[in-house]
Amino acid sequence: MDTKEQALATIQEIMKQNGLTKEDVFSALNINSSTEEKLEYEILYTDGTHSWTPQINKIPWGVIIFDCAIQLKEIPDKMSYYNAQKFCSKTNFKGKKCNSGSRVFWKRIISLSEEMLEKLNAFIGSINGQPLKGDYWTTGKCHDKDAWIVYIYNAQKGISSANVHRKLKVRRTIEIAELE
Repeated sequence: MDTKEQALATIQEIMKQNGLTKEDVFSALNINSSTEEKLEYEILYTDGTHSWTPQINKIPWGVIIFDCAIQLKEIPDKMSYYNAQKFCSKTNFKGKKCNSGSRVFWKRIISLSEEMLEKLNAFIGSINGQPLKGDYWTTGKCHDKDAWIVYIYNAQKGISSANVHRKLKVRRTIEIAELE
């Protein structure tokens, strides 16, 4: 008997001794026993883990794109630039703080083709998120009174500046490298 067969026989014996079924083991490993479906986008879960396959009993926090996770839902209240930055930094994953997304990250999002943005928004919607649509603060300031914003309205997308006191939507993000 080779090493693999020995290991499997040992696992089967442990399962039998402890009254475990195959489904119990798959559930503990968060694996679907029939097929492991790979998702279009990787998901970041509220516990800080991320996966390309659906994870049973875990709550999705965001979708990973361009090495950054973007929260599934925008914050319900619009807020000023400084309040947005404070609000975002209150959320931590594995000791790392979230932010409102760098200008570079948002530039990559708005450079997506219309078809790719629709695909991303459809995926976000499929896991109970809200589509990327509207004006969002970025982390960057232009100068003392203005900060960079991104706007996404179907075919019209871009980056502009707005007064830091203006109230806009916020979508938290975190770089995945920060979580590793």
